[in-house]
Amino acid sequence: MDIKTKKDLSIFKFSLIAPVVNETFNTSSKMGYFRDVAKLTHKLPSGKEVKYSSMTIKKWYQNYMKGGLESLEPKTRNDAGVPRLLTEEIVEKIHQIKNTYPHITGKLVYHKLVEEGHLKAKKISLSTVLRYIRDNNLKPSQLVASEIKAFEMECANDCWQADSSVGPTIKIDGTSHKTYMISIIDDASRLITHIQIFLNDNAINVQKVLRRAIAKYGVPKKLYVDYPEEKTMPKVF
Repeated sequence: MDIKTKKDLSIFKFSLIAPVVNETFNTSSKMGYFRDVAKLTHKLPSGKEVKYSSMTIKKWYQNYMKGGLESLEPKTRNDAGVPRLLTEEIVEKIHQIKNTYPHITGKLVYHKLVEEGHLKAKKISLSTVLRYIRDNNLKPSQLVASEIKAFEMECANDCWQADSSVGPTIKIDGTSHKTYMISIIDDASRLITHIQIFLNDNAINVQKVLRRAIAKYGVPKKLYVDYPEEKTMPKVF
C-alpha cells in the first residue's frame, strides 16, 4: 500500500470520528454516536462501500486521541502473506450476529461463521472467537436496551436456543465424573423450557431435553441446536 493510499484512508477514518473529536456530535453519548455511524454504509477512497462496527470506530477515536492522524494509517504487517486470525470482515460479522441475536451462544456464533463461509474451522479455532467475544464484552448486558428489544423474537416459541455448559464434578462408585448441563431457552421470554444434567454432552442428550421441553411448552417455530461431539454445523429448524 503506497503512502498516498495510507493518507487517504487515515483522512477517511478521521472524517467518521471528527464530530466526537470536535465535540459536535448530537447524540447523548460518544458510544451512541459510534453506534449511529456503524448503521451507515460508507464509501472508501477507492470507491468500495463498507460498514464498520461501533467498536471499530471507537478504536479509531481512541487511537487518534493518543497518536493523531498518523495512528489511523493502516500498518504494514510483519507477517505479510500469512492469514490474519480475525480479519475486519470476521469481526464485523461477529458484531452483526451478536446485535441481531443478543442471546446467541459463542459456539453458535462460531458455527454460523463457518457455515456461511466467513472463516475456516481448520484455520481459526472456536476458542479464538470465544476469546474475542469475551474480551469485547459482547454480552446482552452490554447492548443498548432498545437494540435488544428490536432484534429479539417477538413471541414465545418463535425460536428456542439449545446450549450446554460444564456442570459440577460428581463421584460415582468412587470415580470422579464431569457433568454437563444441557438447556433449551425461549428467545423471546428467556424462559428455560427444560434443563437437565448428563454425563455426556452430545446430540442424543440434547434430543432428550428437547422432547421434554416440547412436552411442556409445545413445538417452537425455530430451533438453534449445537452438536458439539458430532462436529456438525448448528441447524435451524
